[in-house]
Amino acid sequence: MCNRVCLFTGLDDIGGRFGLFESKARLRPHWNIGAGHLLPVLRLDPLLQWRRLDLMRWGLIPPSAKSVVIVRSHLSVWDIDGSLNETLNRPMRRCLVPVDNFYEWRISDGQPFAVALASRQVMTLAGVWDIWTSPLGERIACFALLTTHANDMLAPLCRQMPVIIQSEDWNLWLGTEAPSERRLPDLLRPFPDDLLTAWAISRRVRSTKNDNPEILDAVSGF
Repeated sequence: MCNRVCLFTGLDDIGGRFGLFESKARLRPHWNIGAGHLLPVLRLDPLLQWRRLDLMRWGLIPPSAKSVVIVRSHLSVWDIDGSLNETLNRPMRRCLVPVDNFYEWRISDGQPFAVALASRQVMTLAGVWDIWTSPLGERIACFALLTTHANDMLAPLCRQMPVIIQSEDWNLWLGTEAPSERRLPDLLRPFPDDLLTAWAISRRVRSTKNDNPEILDAVSGF
């Protein structure tokens, strides 16, 4: 389901990889990030017609909410209502969320696993973003991750996995490439098994208070 992620790669390195213009966003490394926390989000800048990076709160806030309340940290592409369909068809609302790892809990016994690209490069998760305005006029940028069916490798752990966008498809997802009705839905499919790796980790990851590199240490017996 992907309720936790890890990002220890610096934003300067991320900006360089994504060919960004200068960004003022700053964020220290975190190994155990949950909904409600800030994460860097890549989206289309309508003026530059190129990628920009901003910090956004993880979890969409309902427009009718009177205060900050996280309702949806992830949205399944297989349970899309009309409003999400409209969002997916608007490049200005699609985004990418760079992370080093995400975590899944095995269905049978709750054992946590870390999941990363086999190359150990930063992975880019598909998301949608929005702006919530409080009754006092405060504006908060927020986002939700998109999930799809788990691939064969992750199926023993979870029923759904985050949608991962490969580098050659960044422009299509963000809208800097001409849209294709055939290709956009293809991006929402489960990620290839051979491009991912997973390993069992300590149950300490259950608490976001445990936010250190040791969270990623492999444990035996699983």
